[in-house]
Amino acid sequence: MADVGEEVFTRPPWREPVSRARGVAARLLADSHRPGFVLALARDDDEVYGFAYGHRCAKLATLASRLPGDDFTLRELAVLPSRCGRGLGAALHDTVLEAAGDGPRWLATHPAATAALGLYRSRGWRTMTLHASHGQTRLIMRKSAR
Repeated sequence: MADVGEEVFTRPPWREPVSRARGVAARLLADSHRPGFVLALARDDDEVYGFAYGHRCAKLATLASRLPGDDFTLRELAVLPSRCGRGLGAALHDTVLEAAGDGPRWLATHPAATAALGLYRSRGWRTMTLHASHGQTRLIMRKSAR
């Protein structure tokens, strides 16, 4: 997953340093102990070429000035550029959210991530607010419960 993170998140629009992009694997491991953790992988034998994960968390609801409840946050979704355009991102997205159960869903993404925004909007996500922190600007998006 670190390799996928490096391949995806060092490119525009994210342009993260390699260490932060590869750090997605460590963040995922730390988050795996959180309530409601869900992980979906796209892989072929030992090669991972896409992943998505999330867990119960109300931080984005609070940032969007909403009352927190039984919220689920889609933390990361990444597919190797060489595998894009095959519906893998949509399949990973849908798998994670189906397993997440009921309740509002949240995510934060780069405002210039046009492919990701297209996927999210086609799946019913709505932009709630623009949030800037630590030199990064992200769209906070919400999707209603099923």
